[in-house]
Amino acid sequence: MDDAAEPGRPGEVRPEDMRAGDADRERVLDRLRTAHVEGRLTTDEFDERITATLAARTYGELGAITIDLPGEAPAPPTVVESAAPAATLAEYRDVDALQERDARGAVIGWAGASVTTIAIWAMSCIATASFVYPWWIWVAGPWGLVLLSSWVRDRRHER
Repeated sequence: MDDAAEPGRPGEVRPEDMRAGDADRERVLDRLRTAHVEGRLTTDEFDERITATLAARTYGELGAITIDLPGEAPAPPTVVESAAPAATLAEYRDVDALQERDARGAVIGWAGASVTTIAIWAMSCIATASFVYPWWIWVAGPWGLVLLSSWVRDRRHER
């Protein structure tokens, strides 16, 4: 492992000595398949290189497998630092619109579930020719109270 560190920079790993992941091996396998279809590799070479690709642990090992093939070699990932941009007023308006749409969707879901349960309850009353306990209240009631309290809270915050 000592040969992986650059001289003068103890503890740092050279890019070609970095561990490769499954996605990196898959990209190399795709290149090998393409090269085989194009006639650049014989079946035996193709089989050998697939075995080597699946056994490869580092970017250097993957690069050596495809070094004689045209195209890009698997490159180690680059570190990109980006600062998150500040949210603009338009984005906040979009968030408000999304929240309003979500609230409408919640009310529509509640209304659909309530109507369905009331209809099932009504059919069971008709089918039994007697009054059945209104169990649908336990479906529609709590859900409706949560929606109502959310609506009241949102209206208070708007003022």
